[in-house]
Amino acid sequence: MARRFPSLNALRTFEAAARHLSFSAASEELNVTQAAVSRQIRALEDDLGVKLFKRMTRAVDLTEEGTLLFPPMRDALDQIERATNRIWGNKGSGILTVSVLPTFSVKWLMPRLLDFSEKHPDIEVHLVNSIKPVDFEKEEIDLAIRVGTVEADLHTEGRPRIDLVMAKAWAHLQVEALLPDELIAVASPAYVARHGALTDQDKVRDVALLNMATRPNAWNDFFNAIGWQVDMRKHDAAYGHFFMTIQAAIEGRGIALVPQVLAQGDISAGLLVPAMPQRVTSNGRYCLIGRSRSWEQGKIKIFKEWLIQEAEASRADLVALNS
Repeated sequence: MARRFPSLNALRTFEAAARHLSFSAASEELNVTQAAVSRQIRALEDDLGVKLFKRMTRAVDLTEEGTLLFPPMRDALDQIERATNRIWGNKGSGILTVSVLPTFSVKWLMPRLLDFSEKHPDIEVHLVNSIKPVDFEKEEIDLAIRVGTVEADLHTEGRPRIDLVMAKAWAHLQVEALLPDELIAVASPAYVARHGALTDQDKVRDVALLNMATRPNAWNDFFNAIGWQVDMRKHDAAYGHFFMTIQAAIEGRGIALVPQVLAQGDISAGLLVPAMPQRVTSNGRYCLIGRSRSWEQGKIKIFKEWLIQEAEASRADLVALNS
């Protein structure tokens, strides 16, 4: 005897709307109009002969029948998703989409991706540059690289703060700390030759300090960490991304305070030099984030293990250079 179901598309639409308790949020997730969501829900209600939602002026809620239907629908779709992800993931090939911070992408990841491509020519890595908190429920990505505070860093008092949020929600996610966020002051060789290195706090008033818009407290926190009292009001040049700040320093516009992992290539190339002897580790790290259900599967596992090896080698290089 053939199985009898309502429209599977209508059931999927119902599950999204019930999970969000919002027709508009469901429309965004499913990439359809809100009117289309309403039509699918109405068709499902007509088919079942019951109302599934209480429609209020600015919100919706589940009726008794909707509350009865939602849990098994959610569980069934979760099982389907897990099964298909296992099949896709176990192939160990195909396109891998990684959301990554723009400067980390340009300065650290991309120079290393040729090695990954040579070792795994069947995996094509697509990079999506973003500084926004990653949202694995809405974004069609496999992994993300962000910088921020993880649980182990919550009690590191006195370090420069990071106010960036790495993920929208941490439920069902895995995180792997990759690299420290160790801040270093850098400038062009000509700028340091002209102004001298910053060896005491009185020299700060004679130089330009370049700032990052997303880390407005970085210089102040850095100076506090090394015991300097500096008036930061006159140092107001700010850039939207670290690669802009680094480029401004290369062009001789001032001294930039940047993570050493992002500046090391330009230091090795002679485009930048340390402008201060101090280095201060911030209250955060660069981390790899992914879904728990696919963390150990196929191409995701292959890329993750390669990235961890590259991060270990990078950390060893930084220790050797700073010793």
